[in-house]
Amino acid sequence: MDPGSLEARWQRLRGSAVPRFSSVGAGTRGAWLREEVLPLTEWHGELPFEAWRTAPPAAVATLAGHPDWLDVPADRVLFLDTETTGLVGGAGTLIFLVGLARIEGESLVFRQIFLADPAAEPAFWSAFIAGTAGVQGLVTFNGRGFDLPLIEMRLGLHRLRWPGLEVPHWDLLPTARRLWRRRLASRALMALEEAVLGLARSPEDVPGHEIPARYWSYLEQRDPGLLEGVFLHNRQDVLSMVVLAARMAHLFEAPEADPAVQGGDWVQLGRWYLESGRWEAAERALRRALEEAAGDPGLLRAAGQALGTLLHRQGRIHEAAAVWRRWALAVPEDVLPAARLAHYYERTVGDLREAVRWAGIALERIEAQPFPERWRPLAERLRRRLLRGALLDLNGDAVGGWGGP
Repeated sequence: MDPGSLEARWQRLRGSAVPRFSSVGAGTRGAWLREEVLPLTEWHGELPFEAWRTAPPAAVATLAGHPDWLDVPADRVLFLDTETTGLVGGAGTLIFLVGLARIEGESLVFRQIFLADPAAEPAFWSAFIAGTAGVQGLVTFNGRGFDLPLIEMRLGLHRLRWPGLEVPHWDLLPTARRLWRRRLASRALMALEEAVLGLARSPEDVPGHEIPARYWSYLEQRDPGLLEGVFLHNRQDVLSMVVLAARMAHLFEAPEADPAVQGGDWVQLGRWYLESGRWEAAERALRRALEEAAGDPGLLRAAGQALGTLLHRQGRIHEAAAVWRRWALAVPEDVLPAARLAHYYERTVGDLREAVRWAGIALERIEAQPFPERWRPLAERLRRRLLRGALLDLNGDAVGGWGGP
């Protein structure tokens, strides 16, 4: 394989000069390395690469679920993505391309290590290990379920050890699913590029499902042109991960400043803040969700339930009741806010008549549910509340005949 041919094709593809491919390993011509230096001031979609260097460590640690991220410098973080021959099972799956990016000085350095000949796999992995020395944190997209197990398997076959498997790892896919599950139908990287990063893929990009066949065809024909779109696909994946991680971290730290946060995103953030003990941030996010919930019963239900729970935990029961009332009136089929209001008026306010009214409303809503039997324990409690109301009628008359709110 001629590295000059690859360089020429890549230059035509991008319209600009890039560093040459070079062979790795003494006397080896089956593994190649390409390096590209990008200024941190360069933008990829709606953010510059510099945004990763300024990402708040506490936000990264929370999103990644690993406190050791607090101590990982931005320039010791490796962004990684692989391209493979497909999941053919066991040791038959090859990784033939690894894309890597990390901050070095005032640049983001992007490298690709390419396995041009499967016989050169030992040199390929030796170059990979050498090129990732000093890494203290690892970022992938679905790496936990795909890239890292395959890397570990291939290294094990050659009795090689990579310290990168032991450093804190942030898999962006679970984070994306959690942050945007209410708003985005797909949290695939390409969908996130369009919806969150303001990016569109090049027509030259090869869809992921076509990549294994391209590599097998390359091995048969030795035509580098078959792989141009594969290299581009891998490059886009890695660079997008850099700015996606940055956006997630900055968004989590200061969501009010990010126009990418909309509607249901506020509920997801609020719940995450609540779990993290950031109650003030959780309240702000959930109240913002309520503001944007007009005409969206699902969003109002989610925001009302989360905010009501938060206020109740803080002992702010009257504020919680106001949220439950808004939820109950706006979503007339929901049982829970009416049941909670019945409890609130009996136990907190001491207004038995209002408690009975809301208990009756909740029971009517239970009867209208598709499977009312699932609500049997709650229905029994509500009926006992009605009975107490009838026995302790404040005016001496039986309490009954409740109406709508």
